[in-house]
Amino acid sequence: MALLETSEIAQLNDKIETFVLINPSAADDDDVTLFVLQPPPAERDPAHRAPIESSIGSLCAACCSALEYFAFYLSNLPQSQTKAAADKLPAACLVHAGATTLQDGDTARCHLCVQLMATLRVKRLAMASIDASNIEMCWQQPSDDTAPKVARLHFALTHRGHARSEKNYWNILTLRLRAPDPLVNAALDLADSQRTLERHASTNSPQTRAHALQWLARCQADADGAHGQCNNRPSSDEGRLPTRLLDVAAAAQTGALRVVAPLESPGEFASAEARRYMTLSHCWGVWGGGSAGLPVLTEGNLAERLAEGIAVARLPQTFQDAVEIATWFDVRWLWIDSLCIVQDSAADWQREAAAMHGVYRAALLNIAADDSPDARFGCFRNRDPLAVLPMRVRLPLPDSGDGDSDGWWLMPDARAVFEGVAAAPLTRRGWVFQERQLARRVLHFTSHELVWECCARVPHFASETFPGGGLFSAAAVFGGKPKFQAQTDLAASAPSAVHAAWAALCREYSGTTFSFARDKPVALSGLAKEFAAALPGNMYLAGLWRSTLPGALLWESAGGAGRLPDGEGYVAPSWSWLSMAGAVSPAASGSSALHEIVEVLAATTDPVLPSAPTGSLNSASLSLRCYMRRVEVQPDYEAKPWYMMAIGGGKHHKLRVLGDGGEEEAVIGSILSDAFDYSFDAAEDEDEGGRPEAVAGWFLPLCASPADGSSPLALSGLLVEAVAGGDGDTFRRVGVLRVYGAHCRRIKYRYRGVVGGESAGWDGLERGLKASHEGVDEGVESVDEDVGVEVDDREAEDILEGMDMDSVGDEEAVQPRADIDLGSGDPLERLYALDRALAGSELEAQFERLVPRRITLV
Repeated sequence: MALLETSEIAQLNDKIETFVLINPSAADDDDVTLFVLQPPPAERDPAHRAPIESSIGSLCAACCSALEYFAFYLSNLPQSQTKAAADKLPAACLVHAGATTLQDGDTARCHLCVQLMATLRVKRLAMASIDASNIEMCWQQPSDDTAPKVARLHFALTHRGHARSEKNYWNILTLRLRAPDPLVNAALDLADSQRTLERHASTNSPQTRAHALQWLARCQADADGAHGQCNNRPSSDEGRLPTRLLDVAAAAQTGALRVVAPLESPGEFASAEARRYMTLSHCWGVWGGGSAGLPVLTEGNLAERLAEGIAVARLPQTFQDAVEIATWFDVRWLWIDSLCIVQDSAADWQREAAAMHGVYRAALLNIAADDSPDARFGCFRNRDPLAVLPMRVRLPLPDSGDGDSDGWWLMPDARAVFEGVAAAPLTRRGWVFQERQLARRVLHFTSHELVWECCARVPHFASETFPGGGLFSAAAVFGGKPKFQAQTDLAASAPSAVHAAWAALCREYSGTTFSFARDKPVALSGLAKEFAAALPGNMYLAGLWRSTLPGALLWESAGGAGRLPDGEGYVAPSWSWLSMAGAVSPAASGSSALHEIVEVLAATTDPVLPSAPTGSLNSASLSLRCYMRRVEVQPDYEAKPWYMMAIGGGKHHKLRVLGDGGEEEAVIGSILSDAFDYSFDAAEDEDEGGRPEAVAGWFLPLCASPADGSSPLALSGLLVEAVAGGDGDTFRRVGVLRVYGAHCRRIKYRYRGVVGGESAGWDGLERGLKASHEGVDEGVESVDEDVGVEVDDREAEDILEGMDMDSVGDEEAVQPRADIDLGSGDPLERLYALDRALAGSELEAQFERLVPRRITLV
């Protein structure tokens, strides 16, 4: 159901006076954001302030005033005589009206202004937009027994030129108020006796290096047993090295970075220590893709690079920084894709792309240049040290314990810490998605700090803000999407968990971008190999797994981007989500309520390299034995008023059920999606008028889910169309269609009576069943005058018991009969197993079943 507008919320619920939760069902408090309905006053009562002290950084007048108001608010809560007055105070206040005072505070090194500006830079918001907006601070009112230990301050940006609404209220930063307990001290990497912190003004500093070395040492030591996946390399990786590596140690002496082929120089890789290497993940960008930009490896310069190398000074800044970072860890070898793969050799590219999963998986560490849109921008960043230092404030709170004497920590939540990775340009790159997932350890270089990620669970992630880690939750780190190893141990998981992890990866991967569409299946091939090891005997099929068919074919487009362009050649079959240009929602897997009603006879793929079945494809197809029904979906795009939106959208979509010759046999209308719903694969660009007015083709039912008491019978399947110039039995996918309840009968059966056609015949049957369902007196016949179908109520009751698995609304659905086994036998017979009461009845002669077909889906 669509969200109501703010004004509508206010109309419907006048009890909401302060704020509403934007996502109240969030799994973790760090993922909850607020929306303040009423704007806070532009000026506050001077008496509404309580003095505070900041022991690390200074505060500008605007930020100090806001925090003093918050202190006054909290100081009144524990006192019963003033709590009623505090309840009437707005739980929000204005901090900055525009960018001027914010920028002045940033320049003057106001601690809060510095952190706000660092967050806004991560979000890449234009300063002009900030100048036209207000920055407000709001909070949830804490309960008496917890204030202020769980208090969170939410800072939001709202544009003054637009109406105040939840769509014009961007939560940009959340700070948590924490007492200096041992857990906080450990996260900040503080000894109990320490009272101050130090951070450097650059991410290339001795202190930063020390943190990076500490994180690696802690991971390798595995003192708590949490880093097993980080340190246990698969046996297939033992002794394996990339085809080519870059000699960092020699570059430090000669100033030239030379390419070395390990197979041709085995003596230089004799020991395990000598075989250690690191990798780099970076954005090529538009500049990197140009022939005169990146100094890539080619067939023409390969011999020179092997003999003499390339001057480090000629390398773009990101590559130069990566060479330096490798020296931090005393690692001799570095692997960079553009310098280690021959870029103008299709054969070399295909071979190396197929082996890339091993390259990243076996590396000691992956360097991620998160904040650089291309290789010119480097890894290191200058910053104000206050950007990665939590604030320390002393609040005049009664009975505040340790926090009263030592001050409270006001520190960013996990979402803010890891947003530098989640929102970075690098994260949107499809190739980097696989690189990050496969690497055992990743050192992220973000816009203002280093972030550590490995295969251990969430508390072991770290950053310069929280060098000791520990204060994080899975719902908040990296946008709720840490590496899959931090969520699932594939080797120890059941197949259902492995498939669930795969579906989550595919959902995220589908939203990444590529310079070349043909790379999309290749950049996933390494992960497919990783999962194949946990799914022995399972065939990989262009982003899907054979054991999950046919249900896995029910993925849907999530962004309306449409198919990949045809100009770059074959990428994937139409039934694979890899053929889509944008994000998709994978089909739900493992549901026992879904029963297959199609038979997958064969699945074939023709890989470009026979040795790389998970890589590029020449073709792929599925051979199916199935039912098909000719249909046409007619969407309703007309905008509806808000009161129609509140009851499900008010859209009047139509599904025309057609005969084999295209003649109309029935029309199914859907207002609340109770009759059918659909998803098209074609691009839907409302602004360009690109939304299809109608999609005609065939409905190919894949799965049936019987009614369960709360949901009606549902048939879920694909919308397909015949391939132009084909044999009539070759089809391609164009969408997904689901039909619900009694409307499923119009898909399953054809009326073969005389006058009026199928639509009239079904009207007669429906009236007969309805009369029986409403309790017609025994022996009374219900007659359809149009078509002459006579149905006595006892027979209708029997048919209703067997067929009416589709009650909608408040009607109680009939449960499946215990003697009907939907889990075995011919899958196509399951479609009619629930209708066995129709067999032998007088009605059977009036209706015919669909006839199975054998088709090829490409």
